[in-house]
Amino acid sequence: MTTTQTEELNAMQQALVDFMTWCANLAPSTLILSIVIAAIAIFLGIKNGFRNKPLAGSPSDSPGKWAWACVAVLWVVVMLNYFDRQLLAVLNQSITEGSDKIAMTQAQFGSVTSAFLIVYAALSPVGGYLADRFSRKFIILCSLVVWSVVTYMTGASESYGELIFWRALMGVSEAFYIPAALALITDYHRGKTRSLATGLHMSGIYAGQIMAGYGAAMAGSPCQLGWRLTFETFGFIGVAYALVVIFFLRDPESAPAAPAAADEKEEAAPAAASADFTLRDVLQNLFTGRAFAMLLVAYAIAGFANWFLMNWYPRLLIDMFGVSEAEAGPQATTWINFAKYGAVLLAAVIADAWYARTKNPNSRAYVPGIGFCLAGPCVVIAMLPALGLPIEFGLTATLALVATQGIAQGSLDATLMPVLRTQIDERFAATGYGMLNLTSVGAGALISWLGGYLKDANVGLGLPLSIAGMLMVVCGLMFFFLPQKKA
Repeated sequence: MTTTQTEELNAMQQALVDFMTWCANLAPSTLILSIVIAAIAIFLGIKNGFRNKPLAGSPSDSPGKWAWACVAVLWVVVMLNYFDRQLLAVLNQSITEGSDKIAMTQAQFGSVTSAFLIVYAALSPVGGYLADRFSRKFIILCSLVVWSVVTYMTGASESYGELIFWRALMGVSEAFYIPAALALITDYHRGKTRSLATGLHMSGIYAGQIMAGYGAAMAGSPCQLGWRLTFETFGFIGVAYALVVIFFLRDPESAPAAPAAADEKEEAAPAAASADFTLRDVLQNLFTGRAFAMLLVAYAIAGFANWFLMNWYPRLLIDMFGVSEAEAGPQATTWINFAKYGAVLLAAVIADAWYARTKNPNSRAYVPGIGFCLAGPCVVIAMLPALGLPIEFGLTATLALVATQGIAQGSLDATLMPVLRTQIDERFAATGYGMLNLTSVGAGALISWLGGYLKDANVGLGLPLSIAGMLMVVCGLMFFFLPQKKA
């Protein structure tokens, strides 16, 4: 590296330190700012109405500028969403063993992550149902503000009880985001851009997880914020970004309530009826046939590996290779999430192209099916040394093998909502996705607790990940056996 390049790198590093320090100085105003934004949200809700309205028009391959603005705005929201939730796992060692630690065992730390996941899972269907009934923008805005405040309060926690309370409350707020966001994006994108728009949005998840990997650098060198102030700083950033959501995110235009021409009534009637349904209507539609049940099982199985890696991968690398937390955090989040990032975009393009070529709605489901069938064996192979077999792969090879899970998960995230909307009544897309979250995150809560339990019992973290890898193959096969739908 030349002298000029070194100077530029140092300047960028200093700029980051300065920015984080500036945000940290503003962090104490988080609660006041959140109250102001909540008041604005309520005012806009009263002005524009809180109910979700039937969509106007028919599907278009050119969805318009607000459709892409929706994707751009929500990309940052979901990036902050996953940064905030991933940061706890990255700072495990600082929180449980550092100078400003909260006394707890690793099983208790696993319970903290499980508390978030259990509440998040249980309320995801509720969040989805409300997103089908009420303004998706309003729900997204409220969710962002609440989880950002909770992130701030996580840094202020002084005991295990306080920490588990705030993480459980984060589960309440975040349960409302993903179903509403994906439903809003696919409301706008109803033609051949559906998978691409979904994939672009979901790529923000992996950007957030990659950034969270550097949370150890923010808490330690070079920023030296400490783990508490790191949480508080990003809580403030999330609340501040809510102002962007207010001004640049909007719900799609609604269909006319009363068409003037008689010949329009036949087309308008289904749209008008789209907001008129009960919980019984939703459940009856979702569980008619086997398709939705199959998706529930497949997504739960995928969740075992995904959530385990999100919550325990940094610690697994520390145990397997003896690296420091500052090194394990970036290694655990960067490579697997780069794989997810690339896969979610490539899979979106492939899925849309496959669908456009074959006109077979199920073709989108084959993309994650292939990904999981290939990635599952790779994850199992990577964990063989951790299971005691006399095999040595080294850190680089292990990271590469486990990163195949990122390819599979990225392909699933790009296609799941489009696949879901081909299998159910589209009016209930957010509720359906919320129920999928219930099974996936519920599985994640179980395996997160199991990881901590096994670690306290001196059982390696490679065992649960190996089991999850074998289940990934089952998940992949299920996508090939979904009921055939006509285009």
